Amino acid sequence: MIALLATVIGFTLNHFRSEPLALKADWSPEARLTSKFGKNILISLDEAKEKFFSGSALFIDARSPELFREGHIQGARNLTIAAFDRQAYEMLLDLPEDTLIVTYCDGEECTLSQEVALKLKEIGFENIRVLHNGWTVWKSHHLPSQGGGEHGS
Repeated sequence: MIALLATVIGFTLNHFRSEPLALKADWSPEARLTSKFGKNILISLDEAKEKFFSGSALFIDARSPELFREGHIQGARNLTIAAFDRQAYEMLLDLPEDTLIVTYCDGEECTLSQEVALKLKEIGFENIRVLHNGWTVWKSHHLPSQGGGEHGS
């Protein structure tokens, strides 16, 4: 009875707040990225492939150096959040600020690519996209990769 009463009071108070809390939320990758960046910065696999094959994007793998050595998108650079402050400026020094940068990591729940994308935005890069679950999606479509005996070297 106490739990029911507390629930009713909670919903009632929330209803009358000047800015009520959302009772349900969209936790999709698109919604999470939109809330961080103010716009949806996800890139589809088809668009990422087109950018890769046209050479019009730099791919950044946000996973650990060990995982990067095991396999990564062909030509990608490895930049982890832990090494960002040490390596980002030197690694990206030669890039014009309008260069399209596609960050990726691996797994549905991986947020490393988002974290690196945010840090890139903080240092002045605006043309940033995130390939959600990038490594798994890239491998499953047999696209060019390097390292770890993967195809397409």
